[in-house]
Formats: sequence, structure tokens, C-alpha cells
Amino acid sequence: MSEIVVDHNNESSGETRSAMHTWRYRHHFAYKADQGKNIIVQCNLCLPRVNLLSTSKTSTSNLKKHLDRTHLGCEARPDVKRGRKKEEHNVQTTVTDNGSPFISVFKEFAVDSQESDDDIGFYENVSTVLEGEPEQDMLLFLPTVQRCASHTLELIVTEDFWQAVSQGPMCQLHYSSMAKVFAIWSKCHHLQVGMDAAEEIGKMALVVPAVIRWNVEYCAVQKIVSLTERELTELCARLEVPRMQQEEMAFLKEYVTVFHPLAFALELFQAEQKCYLGLVIPTVLSLKNKLNEQKDAANYLGDVINAIVVAIDVRFQELFSSTEAKIATATTPQFRLWWMAASDREEMCSLLATEASQIDPCYLTEAIPSRNLSTIESEDDFFSYGSPKPTVQIQQRGVMDEICKYVEGTGKSLGCLQDFPRIKQLFLKYNTTLPSTAPVQRLFSQKGNLVTSQRNLLTDDYFERLQLLRYNINVLTMVTQ
Repeated sequence: MSEIVVDHNNESSGETRSAMHTWRYRHHFAYKADQGKNIIVQCNLCLPRVNLLSTSKTSTSNLKKHLDRTHLGCEARPDVKRGRKKEEHNVQTTVTDNGSPFISVFKEFAVDSQESDDDIGFYENVSTVLEGEPEQDMLLFLPTVQRCASHTLELIVTEDFWQAVSQGPMCQLHYSSMAKVFAIWSKCHHLQVGMDAAEEIGKMALVVPAVIRWNVEYCAVQKIVSLTERELTELCARLEVPRMQQEEMAFLKEYVTVFHPLAFALELFQAEQKCYLGLVIPTVLSLKNKLNEQKDAANYLGDVINAIVVAIDVRFQELFSSTEAKIATATTPQFRLWWMAASDREEMCSLLATEASQIDPCYLTEAIPSRNLSTIESEDDFFSYGSPKPTVQIQQRGVMDEICKYVEGTGKSLGCLQDFPRIKQLFLKYNTTLPSTAPVQRLFSQKGNLVTSQRNLLTDDYFERLQLLRYNINVLTMVTQ
């Protein structure tokens, strides 16, 4: 009986397609023959002794047990050099809330970065794994998990902020001020008379903020603070709620001024446009700078600012040390390396060059000169990273030359990435991850509602099809059953 060696790159060999065809340890066995519902293979680790094994075509559990029992001390590792294209990069990262029960699962089944090879990976046929018999010792890996940036910031302004206020000297003043503000919201929400009074006096609608959205609460406080003393006094009198004292109004005005950068950062994280991972680090660094600038002028919230800055360092510590997040930020034209210290820029340039040199040439296209240098002025006013530092001068050609020109560029729009094809590919790779789950939650919260501003560009034909599917879902379920 002649040996038929498995050809991993050619499916035209004599091997019958089975579960072993996509098994990561298949390189340790040589196919011999079919035997009914089983196949006969020879263990290469047992050579020079010939050891023929029988296993089911739909399962590799027998072969896995043989490796565990006989070759436990040998280098029985997955075949990662089979010439297959790296597929696991299709799922870069999984973003989840801080309190999600899946965090422990992702930590347990995460790939060990110290042992994994970043250049090559293995591909698993998902349908074979799901349809075949479950293997008790099957190795399962999940992508890296990242905490939702907006949820982390929400925890800072709820848990850490409340803890700092409750333990500080401004506790009573904060509670009395917010209690009167909530009284105004409640009257406007439950009574039509209160709502009409707010619209008549302040030319605005006051609603009760959602508990899970601190930035909505901030906007509501901002509306009340924007009223003049006469308007606020008249509103409190018509709603029959306690009037605001002068010190309470001063406290609320400082509250609005100090935490305006925090509210702006939350809006950036929860936006649906420019929702890139590279946005997070510059936003957090700028937020810290803005808060520290407010510290000296604060009369009531100085200690609270210190507590929030410490909480930002603690809760975003993992993000600051993430190489993926740093590359995502560095490849975003709006930030480049301006947010980094001068001593760290040379190392980042070397890292970018290493990553760029590994890009498949077939993905690189000819550079197209860009002309769009438009930016958003409100964001430019927000982002600040300290005094400007001189950029690193790199006098090399090829990849390093492209990195050098990119770092020294000034364009902030994504259109300028057309001039840097390697940087563009790195941007697409590392900025695929969403920094926040908020846009996805809004997407699924709409469900079958078609009367929304996000769907105002639907064609008549597509709108009609969606309506038919929405109202005939029960009929479709019965047909499929």
C-alpha cells in the first residue's frame, strides 16, 4: 500500500475530505486509506516505528488522545506554517462593557501574545467545527477584548465622581444644588403646566435625563445655568420649587465649566461618524490636560478634579499600554505623533516601519495626491497635548521614507492617506475596532423602526421591501418551519 501524503495547499490529492482536513495538528499524520466511515493514518511522531491509527471522518478525537497520551512531551504544536493566508485578523478586537460577563471568558481563551507568531496564523473551517463531533480537548481562542471607552468614561463621572464628592467638603452643597435641579426637571416632565412654563420663560424644553447617560444630565444642568437670575427665579416660582441660592448657582456654573471637556469627550466616543480606535488616546490625554487647567481656578471642585484625573489614569491604564491603540492613533492623520512625547516618537516610527514592511504588496496602490485639508474646528480646539515637540528626522528610503513624510505632514483629513499607501493599510487594519458600543446599541435599538433620521435616504423600493418584511415576519417564520 503506497503512502498518500496530505498536500495542505492542494485539494486535488487523493485524501478524502474529512474533519482532519482542517485540523490544526494534521501535519503530524500521513493519510493511508479509507476504511468505511473511518480513515487510516500513520503517526509521523512515532517514526521510525510504523504506527497506523484509525479515526472517524467526522472527528479527530482519537488522534488527539493519541497525541496527549503518547507524545505529550514532544513538540506537538499546531501547524502554523502551511501557506494559508492569515484569517483571524478579520476579527481584530471584541469591544464590551466593563461589567460584561464575557470579559472573564475572553481572558481565559485569549491567545498568548508571547507565544503567538504575528506573521502567520491558522485557519479553522467553522462549519466543520460546528457540524462535527465536539472534541473534549479542542483548543479554542478568542480575539482580544477591549473595554468600551464611553462606558469607562461614564463610570468615571458616576462612580468615581460621586465617591469624590461624597467624601469632600462640597458634599452638602452638591446634594442641595442637584436636588433643586431634579425638582425642576420632575415638574417639567410630569406637568404640562411646568413644561409650558419652561418653554415660555427659557425658550427651551426641560426633560428628565436618562440615568445611564451622564452627558444628557450635563446638558440639562447647562440649560438651567444658562437662564438669567430673573428667568430662573420666575421659573421656580411658577413651578413651586425651592429657589436656587447664590452659592448653589455658583457651584452649578463651575460644575458646567469644569466638566465641559468631559461631556465633549463622551460625545466624541458615542458619535457615529469618525468612530475610530485612534480617537481614544488623544481624547483622554486632552481631557486630562483640560481638567488640570481648570484645577487652579476651581473654587469648589478642585479635589474632585484630582480624583477624576487619577481615575482616568487607572481605568485607561490598559489602553495607554496597548500597542494596537497606539498604532491606531499614530496612523490617524488628525493626530499622527503630535500626542506623543518626543522621546517616544522614534520608537513609534520604528514600530510603524516594522508593521508597514509586513504588508502584502498586492494591497498597495499608487499614491494619489490629496487636496482636502478640512478639519473640524471644535475638535481642534479640544485636542491639546502640551507644547509642540520637534519631530524625528529619518533619512532612509523605502518604508522609512514614507513613515518620515507622513510624520512630518500637516494634513488632518483621511484623504491625505492616499499619499501614504502603507499607512493607509495600517489605518484600515488597526482602526477597524470601534472604541465604543454606543453606535451599535443605537443601531439595534431601532429594530424595525423605519421612521428615523438615519433612514431618510432609503429608496422607495428598498423602503417597501423593509416594510413588507417587518409586517410579514410571522408569515415568513411559519413558511420556514
